[in-house]
Amino acid sequence: MRLTFLPRAGLDSPHWRLDPSFQFQQENIESLVSADAPAHACLGDLVSELLDGARLPSAESGIPVLRLSNLRACDIDFNDLGYVRADTSESWPRLRSGDVVFARSASPFRAAVVEPDCPSPLTVSPEIAVLRPLPAVLPEYLAAVLSTSAYARVLNDLSYKGRRSALQRLTTADLKRLPIPLPARSVQQEIGAAYDQAVQLSMQAQREMSSVVRSVHQEIDTRAQFPDPPSHQVVVRRSTLQDRWDVSYVKGRQFRTELASALMRPILDLARCVPSSLRGIGEDEVVWGIHAEDVNRWTFLVEGAETHKLADLSARMRQPLSPGDVLLCTTGSGQQIAYLDEALTAQGIPILGSATFTALRFRETPRFYAVALSHPVVRRQLELLSAGTIQRFVNKRDLDELLVPSLGIVWREDFETRLQRAMQRRRGALSARTRLLAVAEEFVGRGLES
Repeated sequence: MRLTFLPRAGLDSPHWRLDPSFQFQQENIESLVSADAPAHACLGDLVSELLDGARLPSAESGIPVLRLSNLRACDIDFNDLGYVRADTSESWPRLRSGDVVFARSASPFRAAVVEPDCPSPLTVSPEIAVLRPLPAVLPEYLAAVLSTSAYARVLNDLSYKGRRSALQRLTTADLKRLPIPLPARSVQQEIGAAYDQAVQLSMQAQREMSSVVRSVHQEIDTRAQFPDPPSHQVVVRRSTLQDRWDVSYVKGRQFRTELASALMRPILDLARCVPSSLRGIGEDEVVWGIHAEDVNRWTFLVEGAETHKLADLSARMRQPLSPGDVLLCTTGSGQQIAYLDEALTAQGIPILGSATFTALRFRETPRFYAVALSHPVVRRQLELLSAGTIQRFVNKRDLDELLVPSLGIVWREDFETRLQRAMQRRRGALSARTRLLAVAEEFVGRGLES
């Protein structure tokens, strides 16, 4: 049980926070920083600058901006960067090599170091803070410490939760008072070396995966002569109208008629949809819960899934999955496609997917078809098939008409082997990052929980 005492005099302050978890962590932080042994220092004393992201208008082109979706624990993904207009304000942070970017307005809180080969200029969204460490602390060490689960518990208590649906956020004042352990330089360099190794493995895996995906798409484009997307004006006869007559659906039907060829195959000829049934899984059983945000759309892998009791999951998390299944996001504007590899079943825990996905079980070469589903011609069909005014979605009955590019078995098996190797390399990079966080966790856990 955790106990703390609150002074009555503080209740009159307009900025007083009454939540017990915050007060407990404040007391714990004060005891750590004020201890006689110089084991911890305030984060504000270890950085030369602590900058907040500027709120700038979005644009199709302009200054690249790093968003929450691009930031993972000890890893930055520079794919799919957003853009902002910088001409409306002069006070926006310009990222430099060695800066630590920290997600302070979303859980899980995480940090990473800006590498020398990052795009320039580059800024951050308002949910991300920029830390510029002093020479006393290595940036890689600071990022690893802030990404550990021990700090996640502390930051979760310090964060202001507001409404239940709002993002958790940390104030700059609380962030500056955060105690950071200061080990010997050799310990920092050991964690820094593990960080650099994880980053190099991640970059190599990303380059290999991107190369294979480009090769698959180029081979499909070489073998197929795709028609132009349907124009804005389409002539439709009343006799051809069936249960759906919305413009996008009619355009999609015309587009699929023009796409019909030996290369394009109906998805039902290649795969079947996975049925939804929770038979054999109890309400108290622990399961993997896969959401759209857990998928890295550039590596086609599930990289952020967490375990939960089945009773704690929403009614939308009721789709049982198996290794080899392909998840296709058919709700909203998401473009996530994932192949479920064997890494998720290593612990023997059942896997459940969100209703955001449609799970497909291909008869052969599922990795190839996962990449083929990301081809622009497939994405365009899904856009035209989607319905709904508040949230766009594709129902399973309309999904039956989807056409998927398919190569010969020799080509598919060759790409399947290359994709398997690239995914294994990506898993190796993720394992290196896990080992890095474990080393940092072991070092900082005792000090914060004392």
